[in-house]
Amino acid sequence: MADDKQWYNKQPSDKGPAPSGKRPSGKRPEGKRPEGKKKPGKRPAGKRPAAPKAASVKPPYPGAPMPANINIKNGKPDVKASANPAPKKAAKPALERKNGRLVPPVKPDPKKIKEKKQAKAKKLAAENERKLKAEQAKIEKKTAVSKGKGAAHKNARSRALRNGFLGTVAVIAGLLVLAFVIHHLYDYIAEKPVFSFVTTGSVEHTIGARALIVRDETIIASTTGGELVTSITEGSRVAKAQELGIVVPADMESVVSNLRNVQQQISDVQQEIIAEGGISEAETIYTNYNKNLSSIIDSIRYDSMTGNLGSLASYSASVNVILDEREDELSNIDFDDERISVLAGDMKVYESQLEAGASKIYADLPGIASFRLDGLEEVLAYDTFLSMNINDVKGYINSAPGAITSDLSIEAGEPVVRLAQNESQYIAVYLTANDAAITDFAVGTLHDINVRSEGLAIDNCEVVRCESDEGGMLIVFRTTRCVEDLLDKRTVDIEIVISETNGMRVSTSSLVDAAYAPENTPAFCMYFDKDSGVTAETFTEGSIFNISVIPETKTDENGEVIEQENTTISACTVLHAESTAKGGTLVAFSTMSEYKNLMKLSKLYTEGYTLTLVDTSTGLGSSVTSVVCSEYNGIASIYVNTQGFVEEYRVVVTDHDREFAIIIPLGTSKIPNSNTVIITNPETVKPGDKVG
Repeated sequence: MADDKQWYNKQPSDKGPAPSGKRPSGKRPEGKRPEGKKKPGKRPAGKRPAAPKAASVKPPYPGAPMPANINIKNGKPDVKASANPAPKKAAKPALERKNGRLVPPVKPDPKKIKEKKQAKAKKLAAENERKLKAEQAKIEKKTAVSKGKGAAHKNARSRALRNGFLGTVAVIAGLLVLAFVIHHLYDYIAEKPVFSFVTTGSVEHTIGARALIVRDETIIASTTGGELVTSITEGSRVAKAQELGIVVPADMESVVSNLRNVQQQISDVQQEIIAEGGISEAETIYTNYNKNLSSIIDSIRYDSMTGNLGSLASYSASVNVILDEREDELSNIDFDDERISVLAGDMKVYESQLEAGASKIYADLPGIASFRLDGLEEVLAYDTFLSMNINDVKGYINSAPGAITSDLSIEAGEPVVRLAQNESQYIAVYLTANDAAITDFAVGTLHDINVRSEGLAIDNCEVVRCESDEGGMLIVFRTTRCVEDLLDKRTVDIEIVISETNGMRVSTSSLVDAAYAPENTPAFCMYFDKDSGVTAETFTEGSIFNISVIPETKTDENGEVIEQENTTISACTVLHAESTAKGGTLVAFSTMSEYKNLMKLSKLYTEGYTLTLVDTSTGLGSSVTSVVCSEYNGIASIYVNTQGFVEEYRVVVTDHDREFAIIIPLGTSKIPNSNTVIITNPETVKPGDKVG
């Protein structure tokens, strides 16, 4: 029911009969039982109200059917099913309220209902179609968006792959460029291989010592005192009675000063004229004398660097002499200048005054003149030096000055110049027992001496005295060379050459994996070819062998046997043994026995020989008919530039020092030779590298 209150509590409407307030009697209409709510309120106090009596139920409107089996119970309709219920009938339409009154519904028109249903169905179909289209459009939109997103995703993925690939390529290209730059930068910075031809030279073994120099000298003294003005240069060869200089008294020093001043003015004018290019002869004279001056200037520089300033006065005197000689030659040239003529007249006046007041010094005999004196000229006399006591000689070697100085201030009766004979000079040294054996310097033997401070190499110095004592030995050499070069020296450091080896020489830095023999150990090596049957395993390091060479029989023209001596070398200790790339074997031995004959076996035994090596520990031996022997000082490798590639060759070192080594090819190899180009800094390359 439309109203929330029960139908029997309704107020009477304006139309129809008014309700009686009681439940209608009779049966209730077909349909759902009306539901309602109790009217709120409290039950009155007192007794429980009695149940209302059953009342007849009246139809709601005239002619309305009565409900069956409706009873009133407790004031409410009670519908009970009968035992024989009546057959069900079609439900009556419910009442409709119109204008506040309940009226029976108007029976709808079936046609209108059908039309209405059709219209509603069309409307619903249209609505469903609209929703379907909207849904389809939405789906299509989503599909389009999804397709668009898929294409965009695909394009993005493609771009990402492309960018990743390009980035990888760029990184690889950058790494390659970086590697290229680093490689070329390393090549630019790294040390490059240095090439050099194998040259011919020598290696010397020397003994260093301090030497005393003794010359055949004569001194000349001055009769007067004063300032020495030299007329010749230091170290000049002079003839007998030649003027060497003048001694100017102290009261005539002003004359000397005026003379020097005039000479300087003349020189300035001459140079001015020469600079204008007017006198070609003068230019030639200046050029020639400049060469003489340059050598003195070099000596001054050298002494200044070494701190030796004691010879400056001598150098100054030599320069003055050269300048005087130059002025003498220039005076013979006519400069045709009035200034020079006036100054020349003044110079002659001063020279005349000096000649009248100064004393002159002349040479008593020919020789090499020097104004440097040390006071030992008469003590170390040339004629008696060889018989001088060994201890006195040792004392002079240790105490005598090195360079001899000069003093141009002269006292009366004092020596002013010495004349040395250039025929010969003595060089005396004292060596300890550890330096060398006395047998190495027998009288009459020849030795080479190097004076490195002066850049001199004096060959074939003869031993004229060799005397030993408890500490060592005194050795005196005589030589006819370099007397002028050592004229200003009393003692000097020298190197005595003990031994010298000539051959193909390379720098020691160019040797690779060099293994040298023990120092001061005589050694030799033998090379056996691959067909000899000799192997390196036979010769363990440190084993001792005895070597004997038996020559083949040799006859003369008459068929008679010629006697030949056998060669025997005992106690040969194995230093090194190795197999070569060509299959041969190299064995190096050290021994104190004489082995020089091994170096010339083919010359000694022209008919052939048999060489036998016997191991002293096992008694086993090997025999060969051909062997290559040489001196042995070590073995090494060299790197050779062969057609632009580095190739390694093994070589035998026959001698070496700190700077150079003498090498020979190993065995029958032809390399190295004079045309071989080696790499002098082998640490920069390795075999197989391209270098050309």
